[in-house]
Amino acid sequence: MSARWAQPADGPEIYLAAPTDQPPAATVVVGMELFGVTAWVRGICHRLAAAGFAAAAPDFFGRVRPRAELGYHDRGREEGFHLLGSLTPEQVAADTANALTLGTGLGAGPGRGFAGFSLGGHLALLAGTLLPLDVITACYPGWAIDGGIALADPEPPLSPAGAAALASHGTTVLGLVGEQDHVVPPEQWERIGRRLTTAGVRHELVSYPDTPHGFLCEDRPATYRPHAADDAWSRILKALEPLRP
Repeated sequence: MSARWAQPADGPEIYLAAPTDQPPAATVVVGMELFGVTAWVRGICHRLAAAGFAAAAPDFFGRVRPRAELGYHDRGREEGFHLLGSLTPEQVAADTANALTLGTGLGAGPGRGFAGFSLGGHLALLAGTLLPLDVITACYPGWAIDGGIALADPEPPLSPAGAAALASHGTTVLGLVGEQDHVVPPEQWERIGRRLTTAGVRHELVSYPDTPHGFLCEDRPATYRPHAADDAWSRILKALEPLRP
């Protein structure tokens, strides 16, 4: 496996990981949490590269603070929201397109995926309304249907129009959440499912009992849930499997 920071011709850097023994099967964009392209996010790229994909994590905050790695604490969260306030949907689409181009440059197959976590799940759904993506795996995606951040104003990604765009692109969505998620509570998760169903988006939504927000991140021991995380990872890899040529 090879891994490095790559600089597109325009836009912020992208962390890129890929297998070295064969061309990547497809490109999977990795959507960071609110805390930046952290060591954990880079590890996700490595894990996807080991599975045979080109994994590209855009530094979505890079226009303001390159390579920000914010701590998993209140101050880091506050700074993350501050940086998020400078990000626009057009920039999300441009950074996602740059990430996909990097994968193509490595000889990746035509499949286009986006695996996002928390904020990254929101970014994945948003990108999918603006660009044709084959598969989105959105893990506890915040502000997806009700908004609540400037990036989702005037319309969140899963507005009726956004869901219709996903359907028109033929995108398949896998959503993963914990039943105790304070950002995506069960009632909201149910409405997300109804919205996707109404729009005709192929999807599977999974909810884990007794599981909080951020359960996939082992660097956050207070919320990490290994059994749910193991199951979620198996589902993520299964969802991405159709991207292979």
